[in-house]
Amino acid sequence: GGQMQRVALARSMVYQPQILLLDEPLSNLDALLRIRLRDDLRKIVKAAGLTALYVTHDQAEAVVLGDRIGVMREGVLLQMAPAEEIYNRPTDLFVAGFTGASNVLDGKVVERSDKFATIEIAGQRLRAWMPRDMAVGAAAKVALRPENMQLGAAEGVANRFIAKVTDRRYQGTQTAYDLGVLGGAIEALEFGTAAHYAVGADLPIAISPELCWAYPATER
Repeated sequence: GGQMQRVALARSMVYQPQILLLDEPLSNLDALLRIRLRDDLRKIVKAAGLTALYVTHDQAEAVVLGDRIGVMREGVLLQMAPAEEIYNRPTDLFVAGFTGASNVLDGKVVERSDKFATIEIAGQRLRAWMPRDMAVGAAAKVALRPENMQLGAAEGVANRFIAKVTDRRYQGTQTAYDLGVLGGAIEALEFGTAAHYAVGADLPIAISPELCWAYPATER
């Protein structure tokens, strides 16, 4: 399979096209071969100086291969930007969720300044980046990534809350925790091969205002 894909790539490149179109070329390969060929593909395209348009549902492929990533929904291009911007400045709730911001909390805008808003959630306040203008009093949804939670956060840091560990799932190189906080349930990730927090423990957590994002509640 890997050799067939290499040959197909060579046949496409021999004509020195201005743009190379690739539609999920690695989808039928086994995991290890897929990673190796993915890395080879980037080197080959870069060395040839080609512009390539690569379609994939695999976000790791998109990040490794793409200088810019476009996220589409029902034929509409929602955002096109470098990977770091897509992941840290998602333009709407769909892009945030599609790229892994699986925690979404409902709240209300109580203050705002420049690109940040203070959101009240279950009687507590959280400061979040606001990609689109929202008025004070507007209903909002706040998106959070599990991997952006700071576990065991010290006092005095922004957006610090006390959460209750309700479940944990050891996954080898990381541990996933279910936390009760802000009137709901969220997931947080701890990287490394050791799990440090027990079910039932009170766990101080924090998340940088730069890494939580508030969107109009009407977005889906």
